[in-house]
Amino acid sequence: MVRGSDELEQAFIELPESAPADLEEIQRALQQLPADQREAFVLKYVEELSYEEMSALVRASESALKMRVKRACDRLRELLPEPGRVS
Repeated sequence: MVRGSDELEQAFIELPESAPADLEEIQRALQQLPADQREAFVLKYVEELSYEEMSALVRASESALKMRVKRACDRLRELLPEPGRVS
């Protein structure tokens, strides 16, 4: 079942106090994304929806959603350190 947009936002805003530092860093990076890119990224990789399902949900074309996800991934690569690399 797909969460409402408010629930998607809350899923990445309220971290438990015991959240690992990595998770907090990811959270901060996600919050820096434009809302449309963050939404597409969450629907694709957290909710695990297909582009077809995403398109029906947000009323955007599949190609637009693919571009949003790509841009989100590109930006997250810039914001997050490579695994195993000390910053």
